[in-house]
Amino acid sequence: MTRKYQKTSSYDFLICRNQHGNNYRLYQVDPDAEALFSPVQLGTDVSFDRSYRMAQVGGYLLQWSPLCEQAGKPGYRFNLLEFNPDLSDPLNGQVLQSGYWDKKKFWGYRDYYSANPDEDQYLDLVPMTSFILSMIPAKGRGTFELWNFDPQPNSPGKADPIPYPYTGQGGFPLIKKGHTLIPIGNYVLDRLPDRKHFRLWSFDPQQQTPLSLPAVQEGRWEHIDEHHELTAIGDHLLDWNPEEGTYRLWAFDPEHADVLVGPVREGKLPSDIGPDTMLTGYQPRIPVQAKWAETPGTIDFMRSKIKHVVYYMLESRSFDNVCGWLYEKGDQGCHYIGSQEPFDGASTDDFNFDGKQKVHVSQFREGKLSEEWDLMALTQDPFHDTTDNLQQMFAESPGYWGRAKPDMGGFILNNANPQVMETFSPEQLPILNGLARHFGVSDKWFCSIPGGTDVNRAFSVTGSAFNRLGTWEGGNVYKYWPYSPHRQSIWKALWSQGITDWKIYNAVLWEDCIFTYQLYLKGQIPTVDKNPTQFLAGLDQFKQDAQNGNLPAFSFLEPVWIAPSGATSYHPGADLVPGEKALNEIYEAVKSGPGWEQTLLVITFDKNNGIYDHVAPPYAKKPWPNDLDNGFAYDLMGPRVPTIMVSPWIKEQSVFRADGEVPFDSTSFAATLLHWFGVPKSLWGLGDRMDVAPSFEPVFQATEPRKDAPTLTPPYDKSFPRGGNNT
Repeated sequence: MTRKYQKTSSYDFLICRNQHGNNYRLYQVDPDAEALFSPVQLGTDVSFDRSYRMAQVGGYLLQWSPLCEQAGKPGYRFNLLEFNPDLSDPLNGQVLQSGYWDKKKFWGYRDYYSANPDEDQYLDLVPMTSFILSMIPAKGRGTFELWNFDPQPNSPGKADPIPYPYTGQGGFPLIKKGHTLIPIGNYVLDRLPDRKHFRLWSFDPQQQTPLSLPAVQEGRWEHIDEHHELTAIGDHLLDWNPEEGTYRLWAFDPEHADVLVGPVREGKLPSDIGPDTMLTGYQPRIPVQAKWAETPGTIDFMRSKIKHVVYYMLESRSFDNVCGWLYEKGDQGCHYIGSQEPFDGASTDDFNFDGKQKVHVSQFREGKLSEEWDLMALTQDPFHDTTDNLQQMFAESPGYWGRAKPDMGGFILNNANPQVMETFSPEQLPILNGLARHFGVSDKWFCSIPGGTDVNRAFSVTGSAFNRLGTWEGGNVYKYWPYSPHRQSIWKALWSQGITDWKIYNAVLWEDCIFTYQLYLKGQIPTVDKNPTQFLAGLDQFKQDAQNGNLPAFSFLEPVWIAPSGATSYHPGADLVPGEKALNEIYEAVKSGPGWEQTLLVITFDKNNGIYDHVAPPYAKKPWPNDLDNGFAYDLMGPRVPTIMVSPWIKEQSVFRADGEVPFDSTSFAATLLHWFGVPKSLWGLGDRMDVAPSFEPVFQATEPRKDAPTLTPPYDKSFPRGGNNT
């Protein structure tokens, strides 16, 4: 389900209310326009109760009253609004949810937390992307509770959009009475009582104290004092002096000395913004920009042509290992997107030492198919924890902790197995390589970190590894994982915007659970947890949905995980023929369906799994400022993995790379998906790595959908011979 009204503007908005009257005004805010503030034409005599407070949460506007009474119980009335700036009276527009919060919901067993008898007259709610922080500020400490935001977009009525706490009640030792909390993106700016000093907090919903020590920055502004007000508008801060009628607009940068960069704009405030004014910023979903919708390579072109995105994440292969020989004999007419360097594939000149002996890159069984052997190069699963990856990438000192460039020389050293240097040819993996050749492949797409399955898959759908290393897909840790708070996933970010048109399709259960749902979604959206079957289905259902034209906007696919036989995940230790056959079936289902021209199929791998690749990964942005585990700060990408894009809007033999210095990693998928849905970046709440991830919409370079989608033939081997019934 998507929002019912069509946005006509990509501007941010500023809601302007007066403390002494119920009238209000609305302004468009565009930092690039001649006039920063453009008044929005509203109906005559529009009004809204001035005693109510309001804030944007996700894609909605939450309004709540001061303390009142209902059925003899003190509490607060609320409305959750589908804010539409195109209406004549947007503050009184379509209400999604409305109701009444009992005071005890926020105060619990205590009647008060301070000596202030009026502390409960107004409820302090601070929006945190897809969460809400309730505050009871007192002189001694600030009492807080973090609430899970669930707008229940498919069930309008009287539902509570903050049904239960995400983390329990606690106290901030440094945030108390007189402090002003201003959320902006992944951070919260804490303006101290003197209104000149500040602290910057990282908001981390998986911490018991979500604005936890240490603060990211502390400082004093030389240019802002008690006469200035601060209001967040998207990823900017409006600094306005109501007495003088002036403003400055600052860009926000958490790494800058005083977090404010600029000013990027300054001037006079509109005449009706003065000392009695209350300002609230609002960011709507971004509509397709018509002027770019027919320009290949733009996000608006992608949004106008692609209506279904299918994401199929396989596992445990490096780029050199399975796609390195794609253009072995030269570029052969490659269409380069991004940098124009030749295809960076595998080479028999590359080697690692096995003791004192060089072991060069080679092709398994000389790159040939045969019914005399199975398509299984590795007899054991290579080591691939973070400590193993770092040894593989840094054979020589000073290594990661010396900020050296990876030498990629320690794969055999760590694994004591020269088989990690073996690779597969396009003849042996004709589906993976055939799709890469006929559509697009990136030879500059890296693991998000040197590490295993769970942490890299976490990056692809949450923007971080939860500040963990290793895996936890077994035993009690796996079983009870959803019952403790974690950083949100892309599904929760979408849900908070009212976007419910998505589904996870799984092939098999993992320890009686659907792996992706169990680790990365369950426990985040109460409505989904009550009825998950609406959003979960089997892979056979995906094929039917694709063939019948019933795909959701976003489909996430799981393979058959590692098993002695029949695994389709490409994981070492299993025959690769079933993986090739399963991939071909997915491709054929999409290709044969009525939605083929409107569908993008993304095929990628979670990690390299300790298998050699020759390209040194770059250092990267930390996902959360305070992340650190066993000396690793999550600021280094892992080796390359194949990522293939399949769509008739992609030119044949496309090789795509990111523009700029930051290359693609798995966060690029989620970042592109959120841009495609039109979600403003400051509302993602998925960490700093996600915010800087390059998006891949330039891969769409065809001006017309191609009509030459190929039919490919899967490989064969001893266990899966040609013409056999063994599938």
